Amino acid sequence: MHDFPPAFYAAIRHIDRFTDAIGKLVSLAMLFLVCAVTYECVARYLFHAPTIWVMEASYMANGSAFMLGCAYALHKGAHVRTDIFWEKYSERKKGVIDLVSYLALFYPALIIFFALSVDDVLYSIDIGERSEMSPWRAIMWPFRATIPLGALLLMIQGVSESLKCWYQIRTGREFEHREKLEV
Repeated sequence: MHDFPPAFYAAIRHIDRFTDAIGKLVSLAMLFLVCAVTYECVARYLFHAPTIWVMEASYMANGSAFMLGCAYALHKGAHVRTDIFWEKYSERKKGVIDLVSYLALFYPALIIFFALSVDDVLYSIDIGERSEMSPWRAIMWPFRATIPLGALLLMIQGVSESLKCWYQIRTGREFEHREKLEV
């Protein structure tokens, strides 16, 4: 009764591995951020030669990592959840609530978010948009493209999470233990 076809498990594992790999790749943006800010500090305070690019590059790297890391956070169970009632629910009830939330809220919101942000990226490319924050004048479309890409990555991970909800509803137990981040 509770057996699922091998493709069910394979889909979850492939999506989770993909999200894990993307999350680790995106984390390299933080390494770039540390190196860029360190370079700026050394150049500014030791050589009195500040850069014109570090401030913009750092906010773009940080913003990009934030947007592209959302799917990884979903995979790891790091998004905020109100636990006031949650711990008292059965595993099946948790699965139902999560699945309904994915289908009724998560996907519709992300589809709209994706559609609107793709339009912004295309417009940015069309007008050759450049930043106005510094004399560096970085092109903006790659930074803007992280928004629809982040939404797409979230939707892909959402497929895995929805399948896990279905498993939880059918079996009465969680698919796998997620990392819990305690504050």
